[in-house]
Amino acid sequence: MKKIAFVLLAMLPVAAVAQNDEFGIWAGASIEKSLSKKWTLGGELEFRSGNGLKNVDRWSAGLDIEYKLAKWLKADAGYTYLYDYHPERYTYQDDGDLNKRTMTYFGSRHRFYASLTGSVNLGRLNISLRERWQYTYRPEIDNLRMDYQHPDLGYSYAVSGKARHVWRNRLQFKYKASDLLQPYLSGETYVEGNGLDKLRLSVGTELKVSKSSSFKVGYVFQKAYDDDDDEGNKHVISVGYKYKF
Repeated sequence: MKKIAFVLLAMLPVAAVAQNDEFGIWAGASIEKSLSKKWTLGGELEFRSGNGLKNVDRWSAGLDIEYKLAKWLKADAGYTYLYDYHPERYTYQDDGDLNKRTMTYFGSRHRFYASLTGSVNLGRLNISLRERWQYTYRPEIDNLRMDYQHPDLGYSYAVSGKARHVWRNRLQFKYKASDLLQPYLSGETYVEGNGLDKLRLSVGTELKVSKSSSFKVGYVFQKAYDDDDDEGNKHVISVGYKYKF
């Protein structure tokens, strides 16, 4: 555990030196209802800021259902509606002339996912591995793009719709220091096709204030290997609240 913690923590300050990285805050609230010993229903709202807290990057709302297959294994599936901010963007020709300009806009996305999570307890230490398939669809949006090589198109050139399949792999270590304090470390990869899309490293703690209520506070570093979603590298303070009933 000490070696794993050292490796993950050592990577964070190294990543922090990049000048073009963004800083943001992710804040969320979720509820969880136990339907039976095996079935659990959940809902979540989340807000994300970016660009040094200057922009609202995302609002989202989701629902999921979880089924306990065994003491050490659970499955879940869910849907999330995302309302994202997209900054102004330019593309250029080979000779350096301006090609296209995409206007600033907010757009909707629809996300579906299914996961399997296995976990084991070694004394106070919990180790879990989550494998998740994720499908996201962005509908077409009209009147947002200007083509400078074809001025007659004006602003009627649409941002086309797009679908993405991503495979997410998350390894997490959580330690029960006390009934109140449960620090964690995690690393997650996002794989699209045959390539790595993103790497996300997280460190923080869960604060269990009662049987039904808990808070989570942490730091997230996200390394982007594909700029297709205008994400870039991010440094994030994450805060969350969960209520179980």
